[in-house]
Amino acid sequence: MGGLKIMAPIAWRNLWRRKSRTLLTITAIAMAVASLIILGAFMRAWGGSAFDRTVEALTAHGQIHAEGFLDDPTVEHAMPQPAGVLLDVLSGQSVAAWTPRIVALALIRSERESAPIMIYGIDPKRESAVSFLKPNAIDGAPLTSATSKGLIMGRSLADRLQVERGRRVVISAQDENGDIAEIGVRVTGFYKGQPDLQKYAVFVSLKEAQALLGLEGEVSEIAFLAPQRDGINVAIEDLKQAAPDLDIRRWDELQPFAKAMIDLAEGANLIWIFVSFVLVAFGLVNTLMMAVYERMREFGLLQALGMKPVLLLVQILVESVYLVVFGALAGAIAGAVTVNAFSGGLDFGHLGIGAEMFGVSQVLYPKVSAAEITVACSIVIGLSILASLYPALQASRRVPVDVLTRAQT
Repeated sequence: MGGLKIMAPIAWRNLWRRKSRTLLTITAIAMAVASLIILGAFMRAWGGSAFDRTVEALTAHGQIHAEGFLDDPTVEHAMPQPAGVLLDVLSGQSVAAWTPRIVALALIRSERESAPIMIYGIDPKRESAVSFLKPNAIDGAPLTSATSKGLIMGRSLADRLQVERGRRVVISAQDENGDIAEIGVRVTGFYKGQPDLQKYAVFVSLKEAQALLGLEGEVSEIAFLAPQRDGINVAIEDLKQAAPDLDIRRWDELQPFAKAMIDLAEGANLIWIFVSFVLVAFGLVNTLMMAVYERMREFGLLQALGMKPVLLLVQILVESVYLVVFGALAGAIAGAVTVNAFSGGLDFGHLGIGAEMFGVSQVLYPKVSAAEITVACSIVIGLSILASLYPALQASRRVPVDVLTRAQT
């Protein structure tokens, strides 16, 4: 401990022998730490946006179907509306919200055009708690109950069919008996966002869809949300115990592409941590090695006068600690300030339209916490000190006579 007290001020003075080199090294370390914090915040915002959009786009945290429905989504694979133990679990603490749906392939016709669609029969009050179909997401008159009349569609499909609000369309679908059933319904509104769904998804009330398909008292799927993201597995297990004969799946099983995008964001962060460490390590080792070779005569004299090699090792390590700690602190401040500047949202504009194709919002909201800053600084500081062991060992292992001889020549 006494040796550290002696070497700490000496190491500090030695750093400022070459101010430009020291400042350059501190700047490089600061940039590495700042980039870790900034990239990490944006990658988490990217992954969080992909998750939120996937959940809101009708997937929820999980879904319940009859066996075989996902392979063959027809009326033959409908299931009874939840009751008994299943209803108790859906109304319990492990599930925050749930909604029943009718889902069926259908054909929609206007006066001018026709198009294949997916028709969803929904309970609007329950649906608004689970998906994006909230009243403020509807341009026009939203559905208000499970027995409401009317149809909600996306603008993309409306443009294709050349229909406006108030116009009547006809929906045809195969009912429970295998016959073609038809229903005429007026377009009451258009939902916003969800560019993929806008091309094919239309929404009517649950009762209207059940009447069309002859599925009185039955539903195609139940979508549910857990209270928190880390509580999804608990909800899944409770539901599987309550209904072992039904097909109950997590969101990532239903949307593997979205899961791959989130994993990609996390993987990119890990890759950048490695790249940052390599850059910092090379810069730090180069700085310390230059300092060691410039001061060979000094080290030789100190050892000849009786300084133990371990104190030289401590001196070089303390110098590296000074460099890394000051660089990490500067980087942490720069990174936190940068992320905070975009915490109100970063709109990617036209680039964001392309990002929406990958299930990511056009506007990202990066955030960073003290814990994340601490982790980034700890990673850089710890790995950099390990990298500085090489020049420190090189300095401490020199034989004084050899060092002085080389210095004179």
